[in-house]
Amino acid sequence: MHPIAPYVWYWRRPYASSIYALCMWNVGSRHDPPTKEGLLHFLEHSLFKGTERRTGRAIFRLIESVGGELNAFTTKDKIGLEVRTAPTEIGTALLILYELAFRATFPDSEVEKEREVILEELAMYEDIPEEALLDHFEEQIFTEGGLRHPIIGYKTSVRSITPEDLRLFYRDRLQTSPFVLLLTGPLSERDILRSLTRSGWSSISISDQSIPPPTTSEKVAPPLIRHAARHTQQVHLIIGGIAPTIYEWEESIPVQLLLHRLAGGMSSRLSLILREKHGWTYSVYSFYHSYPEKAIWGIYTGLMPEAFRRARLLIQAELNRLMDKPLSSRQLSELSRSFLGKQTLLWESSTYRIQAYSRSLLDVGRLIEESEWKDAIKAITPARLQEAAIRTFGQLYEWAYVPKEPQPHRAPDYPEPSLMD
Repeated sequence: MHPIAPYVWYWRRPYASSIYALCMWNVGSRHDPPTKEGLLHFLEHSLFKGTERRTGRAIFRLIESVGGELNAFTTKDKIGLEVRTAPTEIGTALLILYELAFRATFPDSEVEKEREVILEELAMYEDIPEEALLDHFEEQIFTEGGLRHPIIGYKTSVRSITPEDLRLFYRDRLQTSPFVLLLTGPLSERDILRSLTRSGWSSISISDQSIPPPTTSEKVAPPLIRHAARHTQQVHLIIGGIAPTIYEWEESIPVQLLLHRLAGGMSSRLSLILREKHGWTYSVYSFYHSYPEKAIWGIYTGLMPEAFRRARLLIQAELNRLMDKPLSSRQLSELSRSFLGKQTLLWESSTYRIQAYSRSLLDVGRLIEESEWKDAIKAITPARLQEAAIRTFGQLYEWAYVPKEPQPHRAPDYPEPSLMD
């Protein structure tokens, strides 16, 4: 992949059968104005409601008439517009992408309808304990700053956002933010440049772009435990904490390997213990969310209520084991091989790779290639892995939803838990 214009990068894949294009801005929900939490997510929804040339229906009719797919996403530090079409329809794809990125209008009536959609989406997330728990976990860690609030915002803040709020943010923040346009497909660079010119992209000036002003300084709470009662059948539990950012390879790669060992698949330690040995859970997995200056890690599981106390002890015991004793060289070799294989599968996806490239261009000003994290994995030693465990697992945050009412069934009286060797 290499640049073909000041803000455009292209990865030619001669045997690809589609074009994928992504426009990403260095603005995220952390830049939502105070009391207007959820504004950027609202803006993302409303982009599709009309441009200076087309109605919302006309936008989707045009892209879907050629079999294309149009989407957008908001994260806490980025927003992206993406389109996928057949190579012959690259002109249509880039035209629609350009209009949404620079000519959206946010009609009042359409915004009001979309508000109801977002409120329904918010209610949907609250009805999914796992989703709501992930949001509340980060709210627990960040006491102040833009990373604290959920991307979707809150009911009161979503209701307070006006169409004019969206138009002002679109004009004054989004369109003055650094952005990149990345494409991949089988076409020649000449064909891509011709389509960019015809669709309007070549007229965009980047001279007015500036780094978004910093958000409120992120303040982190001291480690704590919090349990909240909800009408659920299961206990939903997250144990986690703060980690190095993804671009700090020497620090972050060991953490990611440790999380992979703990809960990175069906053969991971916690899956074998909590699910296969005891039958206490259907799902257990780890996550690692990195932002430019901080990262969050966690282990999630949904448990039968009777096993809650024992499962917490077992998770803590596994974390302690990694802090107390280094892995053997053989264990590290097997872990590295598994993690490398998983990452290789991810990077095979053109969508994943383009999104990773876009983020790195905006975050550190250059492409992060596979070789960098592969070399970082190969350089890890058992001692460095243990050091990372001590730094990362020494201070823990815990958030859990526990059922409000006693469950109608009773599980057997389990013996005290034991670790698997």
